[in-house]
Amino acid sequence: MASLDWHSVVTDFLAFAVLIGAAFYGAFILISYVTYGIRPRPKVSLHDPAGAVEGIAQWVGVYLVAVGVRALTPVFRMLSEASAEVGDWFLRNRAQTH
Repeated sequence: MASLDWHSVVTDFLAFAVLIGAAFYGAFILISYVTYGIRPRPKVSLHDPAGAVEGIAQWVGVYLVAVGVRALTPVFRMLSEASAEVGDWFLRNRAQTH
């Protein structure tokens, strides 16, 4: 009978919990970006530190997504044009062989 290694069980559970938390945070940020767009910076209140941290984390995540979208838009546009050119080339060459 194998003995249970509690250290690996706990660390695996914590790693899984962090992964699930990151997935929920990522989904929350994407939904917030799509729904509300970029909002002004949150107001930080010392009377509600948890709410302030949540607002800042949401704002930072949405801001990073917006920067990524702005930076990657030209790349996706270029890839789309290249894909259209490859499709045209394929259709031209296909018509010549048949």
